[in-house]
Amino acid sequence: MNPFILKAERGFLMNKFLAKLTAFTQTRYMKVLLNGFMAITAITICGSLFTLVKSIPIPVWQDFLTSSGLGTILSIPISITTDAIALYVVLAMAYQTAKSFDRDGFSAALVGIGSFLVLTPFSTVVYNADRTVQTPVSSVIPLSAIGSSGMFLAIIVGIFAARLYVFFLDKGWKISMPESVPANIAKMFEDIIPGGLVFLVFLVIRYLMGLTSFGTAQAFIYGILQAPLTHVGGGLGGLLVYLIVGNVLWLFGIHGGMIAYVGMAPVVTVMFTENQSAFAQGLACPHPEWGVQGLVLMGGAGATLALNLLMMSKLCKSQQFKALGKIAIVPSLFNINEPLIFGTPIIMNPYLAVPFVITPAINTFLCVLVMKIGFFVPTGANINGFMPFGVLGTLVSGSWTGLVVSILMLALDIVIYFPFFKVADNHNYQLELANAETEKDTADTEVKAA
Repeated sequence: MNPFILKAERGFLMNKFLAKLTAFTQTRYMKVLLNGFMAITAITICGSLFTLVKSIPIPVWQDFLTSSGLGTILSIPISITTDAIALYVVLAMAYQTAKSFDRDGFSAALVGIGSFLVLTPFSTVVYNADRTVQTPVSSVIPLSAIGSSGMFLAIIVGIFAARLYVFFLDKGWKISMPESVPANIAKMFEDIIPGGLVFLVFLVIRYLMGLTSFGTAQAFIYGILQAPLTHVGGGLGGLLVYLIVGNVLWLFGIHGGMIAYVGMAPVVTVMFTENQSAFAQGLACPHPEWGVQGLVLMGGAGATLALNLLMMSKLCKSQQFKALGKIAIVPSLFNINEPLIFGTPIIMNPYLAVPFVITPAINTFLCVLVMKIGFFVPTGANINGFMPFGVLGTLVSGSWTGLVVSILMLALDIVIYFPFFKVADNHNYQLELANAETEKDTADTEVKAA
């Protein structure tokens, strides 16, 4: 087959694939998931700020937190954003679902959280100090029901409850008040019937769940859906898929990190939430691979800090790369690499595609290796990924070992990027020489013509 025809066909198929992928991310419920999880990001960041303060790896500070009891107080904001994460999720999902149908999001959010609580068991077993069972109480909501183990149920209930609410409104099953009645009062009466019907549906679901061996909807969803998915997608393999897919999509001009997050948000959120909850309680990080997810992306997607440093080195010949390296270094140190991605460009760049995709994965394997030998262990704290190089690693580990691992990864990244960078650099350099020669010839021609 003619190579030009083959190339055109491949380009057509790739564009078709990207068009379908983009269309998929724009479907109603994919947008609900994305917008819903983005909506709760602010509250989780608030919790991470207290995590940051609590995790500063200075012995004097840590001793003070322990002796003064301030560490326990600082754990409270962390706990209310992790141990109750399902409540935030159900609110966000219900709100975004209703808004996608141009309905009142606040009312739907209230119906959503009410429906979730209808399914939530309000009794638990309380133990005495000697581990004997007290009389079961009925006024306690177990944290496991509203924490990370209730995440998947919160997503399902938030979307389903809001959709039912919209359905009943569309059917006209509501109390309509005269126009003379104030809007806020009319709205209250309008929500009574659809909200009540939604609660009735979830009461039936709660009753049916009670007839099964699971007992509750939380146990049912966790047993058949959340636990298997987080087991498969939450380990090292899931993290590698998350990183690689995100980087591959970046090569085609798609915000890969965002798309990968949409696809794995329930799993990713559970991993981060359980890590942070363990940190708040002073326990070991339950998912250490995910504890280094931000650390392995040194410089941003593709771990491009190494590439940035190569551009600034004496090894670089291309004037474009030299100038770009100086411009991009400050944001790169804070893991922001859009200047590099679009300025190099890395998008559709055959010379840099391989290291851009594989480097974060290799960094992950290095972290796992040093974790296996006990040199480096992440605390599980949710640290802002825009912390500067070195500082991020120290905070992730709560120790100087994080800085050492960061330096080792950076050295390894430079080795990985170097041969690919030299090819790209030489290519750019030859283009610059050719352009300079063309400009010189043009100038000489204009002088002779004058």
